[in-house]
Amino acid sequence: MTIEEYKRQSIKRINKQAAVSGAFTNCFDTRAQSERKRTSERKRRLKALVRSNITEIDVLAQYFTISVNTIKKIAYSAGYHISNGQVVESVMR
Repeated sequence: MTIEEYKRQSIKRINKQAAVSGAFTNCFDTRAQSERKRTSERKRRLKALVRSNITEIDVLAQYFTISVNTIKKIAYSAGYHISNGQVVESVMR
C-alpha cells in the first residue's frame, strides 16, 4: 500500500465516520445561508457607499478586500451598471 492509497483510505474512513455521526448534516444549507447573508450585507454596504458618492470600482474593491470582478457582480446584482470604471445607477431604476 502506497502512502497515497493510505491517505485516500483514511480520508474515506474519517468522512464515513463523520457522516454516520451527523457531522455533515445541514452543512451545505448553512454555507449557502452564510453566503446569501454575506452577499446581502455587501449589497447594503455598496448602496451606502454609492450614495456617499464613492463609485470607483478599484476603490470599492479595495474597501471590500475582494476582486474587481466580484464587486462588479455585486454591483450588477444590486441594480447598478459599470461605466468607465465607475458604478452608476441604472437608467431604468
